[in-house]
Amino acid sequence: MTKNRLPVKKLLISSTGLAVFLCVFISATGIMEGGSISAVGSKTVSVFLSFFLVSSGNIGLLLLFKIKDLADWKKKSLGIHLLSFLISFIVVASFYFINHYLIVNHIIPAYRETVIEGYFISLYLFIQGILINTFVLLIQGFTIVQDANEKARVENLLLKSAKSEAAYELLLQQIHPHFLFNALNILKTLIKKQPVVAEDYLVRLSHFLRSSLSQNKSGKSLLSEELKLCTNYLEMQKIRFGTALTYNFDVEGKDDTTSVLPVFSLQPLLENAIKHNELTEAEPLHIEVKQDGSWITVSNNVQLKSSAAYSMGNGLTNLAERYELLSGDQVMISNTGKTFSVTLKILKGNT
Repeated sequence: MTKNRLPVKKLLISSTGLAVFLCVFISATGIMEGGSISAVGSKTVSVFLSFFLVSSGNIGLLLLFKIKDLADWKKKSLGIHLLSFLISFIVVASFYFINHYLIVNHIIPAYRETVIEGYFISLYLFIQGILINTFVLLIQGFTIVQDANEKARVENLLLKSAKSEAAYELLLQQIHPHFLFNALNILKTLIKKQPVVAEDYLVRLSHFLRSSLSQNKSGKSLLSEELKLCTNYLEMQKIRFGTALTYNFDVEGKDDTTSVLPVFSLQPLLENAIKHNELTEAEPLHIEVKQDGSWITVSNNVQLKSSAAYSMGNGLTNLAERYELLSGDQVMISNTGKTFSVTLKILKGNT
């Protein structure tokens, strides 16, 4: 979970950015109107300091009111706004009288002749304070909202990552007991009838379990490793189903050390194809793993079991979530009624 705290640094940067923009505008306007460099310079410094002090005062109020997030800011906005307008009035009035003193004593030149006198000066200063503070509050409010959105986005990604990791672990827990039960039964039969085949089966089973149980913190594995996992799995299934199962790999980049996929991403697709389709010698199930440029597709002919709906269930959902988290792309699924296929874009990076 992200820690809630006031984005003080972002508030200072945004407020300073606004002050600099206004100072540049005032300087350019003053020079174009024929004002002297010294007069324009003193006015620019005055405006910058006014905005900086008002901004700092508002940030101080947020810290004083212990504002940590957008919800806190909304709850206490009335009190904060009233005090911030008071601060802005004090700052603007202070700078006005300081500038007036410096101009009267010929320390700095006047930016332009003063046409407001008497009681209207207070009204003028009040309006000026409101305008300055409104600009500051708008930019700071926008910064707080943007920061809250960014924190929410990061938190959502962390939750999604945790969910994906949990789903992956659950997937392994669901696959292994069922898979091991069948594998050990097959191995028991082979030891009695075909010892040589049983030895090959045991070696492949060992490699398969070692690969599937290995921990990979990056969530990615080399394409070559995924293909080895698939080969071991399919060879074991061919021992079980014989000629009722055929497969073909057409992959160009299997030796590329930069091509990666989400760990344990292809084998569940193979398992689901076997799980949901009929396998007979008369009508064998054919699985193909094919690379097309930077894409890899796992496809099979559809011949559904009458007792089960053809649904990928949690396996494909888990894969889609993990793949989107790692790459930002979507898994492409196609079902023509005759062929079912899942396509992933091969990623580039380190495991």
